[in-house]
Amino acid sequence: MIPPQHLRVMLDASPTASLLVQSDGSVIHANRPAKYMWNDDRLFQSGSFISNHLRFSVDNGGHSNGCSWESIIDNDLLVNDMCSLCGVGIRGNSDYFPVRISLARMDFCEILQSDDVAADMNSSADHYLYCLYIQHTTQELSRSISDDNENKRCSATNSSDINGNSFNEACEVIFGEICHQMKLDDHDIILGILDAAFHALFVINEQCIIQMVNAKSTEVFGWSREELLGQNINIIMNQDTATCHDKYVNDYLRTHVKKMIGTQREVTARRKDGSTFPAALGLAEPKGQSGLICGFIRDLTEEKAAQEVIFGEQKLTSGILDASFDGLFLITDHGIIKRVNRSSCELFGWTEDEFVGHNIKMIMPSEHADKHDEYLSQYLSSGVKKMIGKKRELQAVRKDGSTFPCILALKEVVTNGSTQFVGFVRDITAEKNALNAVKAEQNLLSKILDASFDSLLVINEKGILQMVNEAATKTFGWTKTEFIGRNINIIMPPMHAAKHDSYLQKYIATGFKKMIGKQREVEAQRKDGSTFPCTLGLAEVIHNGSRLFVGFIKDVTVQKALLISNAERKASDSLLYNILPIHIANRLKQDPSHIADHYDNTTILFADIVGFTDRTSKMTPHDGKYAAACILSIDINANSLFASLSVVTMLNDLFSRFDYLVGLYDLNKVKTIGDCYMVSSIPSSDIEYDGCARVCRFSLDLMKAVKEFNDSGPQQGPITLRVGISLGAVVAGVVGTKRYLFDVWGDAVNVAARMEQHGVPGQIQVTQDVVLNAGSDFSFESRGVIQVKGKGPMEGFILKSAKPIRHTRSVHDPYARSRVGDTTPFIRSRSDYL
Repeated sequence: MIPPQHLRVMLDASPTASLLVQSDGSVIHANRPAKYMWNDDRLFQSGSFISNHLRFSVDNGGHSNGCSWESIIDNDLLVNDMCSLCGVGIRGNSDYFPVRISLARMDFCEILQSDDVAADMNSSADHYLYCLYIQHTTQELSRSISDDNENKRCSATNSSDINGNSFNEACEVIFGEICHQMKLDDHDIILGILDAAFHALFVINEQCIIQMVNAKSTEVFGWSREELLGQNINIIMNQDTATCHDKYVNDYLRTHVKKMIGTQREVTARRKDGSTFPAALGLAEPKGQSGLICGFIRDLTEEKAAQEVIFGEQKLTSGILDASFDGLFLITDHGIIKRVNRSSCELFGWTEDEFVGHNIKMIMPSEHADKHDEYLSQYLSSGVKKMIGKKRELQAVRKDGSTFPCILALKEVVTNGSTQFVGFVRDITAEKNALNAVKAEQNLLSKILDASFDSLLVINEKGILQMVNEAATKTFGWTKTEFIGRNINIIMPPMHAAKHDSYLQKYIATGFKKMIGKQREVEAQRKDGSTFPCTLGLAEVIHNGSRLFVGFIKDVTVQKALLISNAERKASDSLLYNILPIHIANRLKQDPSHIADHYDNTTILFADIVGFTDRTSKMTPHDGKYAAACILSIDINANSLFASLSVVTMLNDLFSRFDYLVGLYDLNKVKTIGDCYMVSSIPSSDIEYDGCARVCRFSLDLMKAVKEFNDSGPQQGPITLRVGISLGAVVAGVVGTKRYLFDVWGDAVNVAARMEQHGVPGQIQVTQDVVLNAGSDFSFESRGVIQVKGKGPMEGFILKSAKPIRHTRSVHDPYARSRVGDTTPFIRSRSDYL
């Protein structure tokens, strides 16, 4: 079925997507916005069904329930033939989008009565046509569409307008002629005149008895002339009218007040078979002929059908227009408003009566209203279309004087040689506010991104840059204009740039993530060709159905330099802590000037390998398992001897064991001189410091270490250690600028050296001060008075043993020390370290 042309023209002028659908769901018309919304000019061609393009749902207590087209038109969802729905649109590429739908139902059963249309409609399940106005919900305006159908204008024929005066004049002329012939008393002539009439004619007397009828009466009502004559006229009336008719006639004959005589009205007439039909009744009384009344009856069935078609089309048009979300105006070629829809009244605040008959410029601001008529006349005279068939944004004025932004679409409609204009007005206040909100949000987002210290770059699936922030322009040297639209590989060194697109396409094809959602360090390239290290983090986002990839890039040049600097600093600190006591090293870092302090209570230890000089003088350059081509020069007891690498390896093995014990007891290794090993307690002014006891235990463990070394079967043979310990005041300080050495000087140092020189091989000889300060955990044996060079006679003591240790310090770790001078022992047995 093809809808009326004027409906199709109006729908095509509407900026809102509109469809006309039959009851079986077939789409018979779609306007241009609908085809644009579905992105397909071929959409809704013949044979297309609404279910292929829309999914419907209705609100059920706050929940949306899906429903089919059949359930919508079969259920009681329509109020006054209208309802509002929500749903989802389906494009050909299976792209879904939310929509809002306004639906109006029109009854065509008695409207379109042509043979082709009737046959088409009779083949359908029912006789309804449905108009759907559809809006994408993201573009929806914030106003509601009322479902009531009150105050609708429709064109219906009044009883006084049925062929008007022509029918009355015909009654008077024919009835006058009848009366004239009755005077002649020529029955055949009278009947000839009556039978020539095109409408049914009855003549009744004062008792309402039929005196004469024409041939058309018998044709219309089904009785023969003989059956009608002599009957009361109410035989052709329906029951309601028949019971009152005689009273009407008697009242007139009595009062001669004409209520119906000389007028016409619409009545319901009854045929012989009992069927009824609408009819126009005209009554006349001839002048000078009282007692007779002539009535002409015209069958209005065909006219009523034609009127119903017109009324149905008007009703259909009204329903379609009132279902529109947008305001609609129909104006003449002089700008006078002929019609508006309900949305126009809601949008502007005027009623339909206040609109109709006024110039359309009433809804325009003054600067446009003054020139509107001129624009219209120029178009009609020149035919140059400046706005006709186009859309533009402008300001409109409401009844209260407030203005709002709107989109105006104009269409010229020519019907029966008359030019009219249809205008659709859409309030875009909500859209403007939403757009401004989006712009503000985008502006805020841009400022937030530009405030980032890290570079941000956004690319599409083809690697083309879509967005960059300010930090990216500063980091790489390109402007935003230079960035946008170019491939991301411009920031990559050539070796990576050539392969980037293939990496991206491989990910899109397989979905296998190698870098997405991760961070890694890469090399980037600036506009000037220089490169720099950076950290790259990638993320994938979906925006408006498209894949985007966001990359954050952080220049780590400074961080890399800091890491190298920190590593170097740690290595330097570690070396410094291995050379100097922690508190001395920390002081040296803070103040590199000379350090020299006096300490009253410091324990000094010397250890020497017995007979080392004689042993090394007999060794060949390639003796032992540590043969090597390198020969070192070692000064021992002022004798210059050449020894092979095996000598150095032996000392390194032995002294490494001693170094371990130094760390275990938190002592200070002063230095080694040839085979002589010098150790001191940490110089401290703390009277609670147990440095003497630590050195004593250290010396006992030295002897054990030598025994373990001998038990390992060294090729040089077993060695014997001689140890001397003294206690007293010393001066300690840092010497040297290239190679630091924390050295100690004083009488205690000399005495400790003499204790070792005058000691017994394999024994530990100490002074009396050591015995007095070591504590009760140690066992000493007096050796008696010995002659000490430079000191004279002194009593010497041999350290024999010590009670089992309960607490020891961990091996020296300068980075684990929490404070300078911390000497608190850790609760850990010595066996944990050996």
